[in-house]
Amino acid sequence: MTSSGGSKTPLGKQRASALADLSAGESEEFARTHRRLVVHDYLPVTFHDGVAGASKCEWSSHIAASLTPEQAGALAWVLIDTMMRARFGPATSLYDTWREHTIAGTKIPSPDKETIESFIEPVFGLPDAPKSEDHLQGHVGEWLWHLLTKDNVAVRIQPDPKGDVTDAGADGFSIYENAAGTLRFRLWESKKNTGTGSLSTSLNQAYEQLAASGQRYVAKIVGTFMPGFYDDEILTFIAEVPAAWTQGDELVGAGVTLATHQPLPSKPFNKMSKKLPLLNKPGQLRGLVTSISCYDELSSTVRRYAWTAL
Repeated sequence: MTSSGGSKTPLGKQRASALADLSAGESEEFARTHRRLVVHDYLPVTFHDGVAGASKCEWSSHIAASLTPEQAGALAWVLIDTMMRARFGPATSLYDTWREHTIAGTKIPSPDKETIESFIEPVFGLPDAPKSEDHLQGHVGEWLWHLLTKDNVAVRIQPDPKGDVTDAGADGFSIYENAAGTLRFRLWESKKNTGTGSLSTSLNQAYEQLAASGQRYVAKIVGTFMPGFYDDEILTFIAEVPAAWTQGDELVGAGVTLATHQPLPSKPFNKMSKKLPLLNKPGQLRGLVTSISCYDELSSTVRRYAWTAL
């Protein structure tokens, strides 16, 4: 395709421009009419290295190298609709108001507007004071990991990503059952790479963060498990996790998830075991990588849809 001046427009920019022209209502309609209503519909598993072994990372990839603008817009809608439903929690009438106006492309009247802004601002900022692009892209990456893994039948507990992008602490954790039905804990660290830098640099940062801060993250997580909210089995198990992390016991493990627009190397997690030497038992290391060619545009569209009705 050429512009009126005769210069060629790169295909990636054409797609980004077309994505920027889509409204939330159009993307919701595409997702609904094509019955593509979950993240897995856009990001199927493209590879899974599932062979267990000592000092080995089991990992999966989800690649979307050629989403059309309509598909990318629909994925952005699925993401923001899921995020906002979670953010509003039991305040379902506020979620319904946000969703109705967002799909219709109309503005929320006061005082509901100010109330709803308070749910959006901690993650996305507001149109006149947005959060940084790094925070935005990182938060989208955390939700991609969460939605691609939380419905695994083995998962017992996996909370939604944290509600404020500047909160310190772990990016995520799972309590799950292994093949023998025994409870296990996995601490997850999430990174994004949307520039031209090496993916290995981003991964190494995740490994180093788990090694340096994992014990502190675990302690903060364990402190949230209050009696009365969880059954005795879970409470007994989680009480063992801090000491298990210190010792690298088989009860615990680490996971790293990476979201990027870059093509993937053949073995993206091959240095993980060296950085986390105590976690050397089979099944303790896990990796997940999501490669979406329009990742930065996708993240911006998620935020634009969050702001549509403000």
